[in-house]
Amino acid sequence: MTNKINLDEERYFKDNLFLLIDNLSSTCWESLSTNIQQKVTMVFCDDIGAIAAGHNEKTLKKIVSKLKENLSVNGSTVLDGSQVKIDKHSAAIANGTAGDWCELDGGYRPALCHGGLYCVPALIAEAEASGAEIKEILRALLIGYEIVAKIAECFEYESLKLHGHASLAAIGAAAAVAILRNHTSQVIFEAVNSAATLVSPGPFDHAVKGALIRNTWPGIAASNGIRAVDWVEVGVKATETTIHQVYQQIFGATCNPHTLIDNLNKSWAIEDAYHKEHACCQYGHSAVEAAKLIIEKYGNQIVPNIKSVVLETHWRGKLLSNKSPQTTLAGKFSMEHIVATTLIHGQADTKAFSDDTLLNPDITKLRKNINLESFEPEMEWPNDRPARLKIQLNDGTILVDECLSAKGGPDLPFISLDIERKVRNLVVGNLSYLSNPLIGMLNLQEDVLKAKWREVIEPPINFATSSA
Repeated sequence: MTNKINLDEERYFKDNLFLLIDNLSSTCWESLSTNIQQKVTMVFCDDIGAIAAGHNEKTLKKIVSKLKENLSVNGSTVLDGSQVKIDKHSAAIANGTAGDWCELDGGYRPALCHGGLYCVPALIAEAEASGAEIKEILRALLIGYEIVAKIAECFEYESLKLHGHASLAAIGAAAAVAILRNHTSQVIFEAVNSAATLVSPGPFDHAVKGALIRNTWPGIAASNGIRAVDWVEVGVKATETTIHQVYQQIFGATCNPHTLIDNLNKSWAIEDAYHKEHACCQYGHSAVEAAKLIIEKYGNQIVPNIKSVVLETHWRGKLLSNKSPQTTLAGKFSMEHIVATTLIHGQADTKAFSDDTLLNPDITKLRKNINLESFEPEMEWPNDRPARLKIQLNDGTILVDECLSAKGGPDLPFISLDIERKVRNLVVGNLSYLSNPLIGMLNLQEDVLKAKWREVIEPPINFATSSA
């Protein structure tokens, strides 16, 4: 009986996935509302900013130096300001790895899925090689995001055991690239099923433990997603029920096939995308906000007088406990480090999570005096990731503040100007020439939307000369 039920579910999933893809493939950019177009450009520009920021990290530079061995005059650009072009697969790996390094890329609030990160690195590599226009990239991002987000939401696990960067990203990349190449619904369907065999079972706790291999997963997936489309084009493909087999039968998720077609033609998954102001795991953003509120009210002069700290957090936040993070990634996923470095720096930008902060004696001392407890009562969405910070000073004074939901999600959304501010702060130095066209995209300027990505990514001659 169990096998019969699973077979029925498998068929139901397959049929709904094709229905979803077939419905989406006819989407026209011009027919979209201004609000949706604006949101897509926000996700794109936000992730480009995150990629640019990631390329400044020392360890990533070492990874990219290995990838730059594959130089190609007609290749795709590494967004590190060097203007070096390498083959598009290596460029996708470099930019995909950079995209999550600083924890500034956005995500999808209903499920563990960074849909933009899973699509953008593959799209910009493919678009530069193919000569695609910006609006074509944005359309592919919207549809690719929808497909991977719906699949992510469709499969649920009992615990946070698999990380989406490893287990989902290749599907997003394959979907987006197949759409950019204007393939039929059937080919897109075959590409995402094939990509499901190219994912990896990356453990979620690699982020908490600070295993830096985790940061490479979106980059590897971007390349694998492109390859999945390449191979389907020559008849090398998986079965039509592969996605269900991988996630339900092998990874052990429960599946609700109807999720794939919930609200079909009524809303877009990208509307539930969140953006980040702070350079750490989004589960800790409410803790950052609570810490900032206390510093704003009482000043940073209280920090040397802190005796102990209690952070009341949601169940996901309690999983991020690490009082001695050994890598910058571990620091970004340590609630103790997130709170301590925010209190010391007054903010949670990339500098607050640099290598130096891990061994900073003041931060180290403060981390040891922070304890995690459950936030009560347990809150419903959108306040399901709250934080309450209780600080006891040496003289016995108790300071308390809380944040029920951090800015950036669909309940407290960023606006275009917030992303413009991020772009201006992150796309700097030898990449600063990209700021204006990215802001033009945010403003839906028609001339920018019609431009080819390879033209946008190419620096002006006078800029390249003056920056040399």
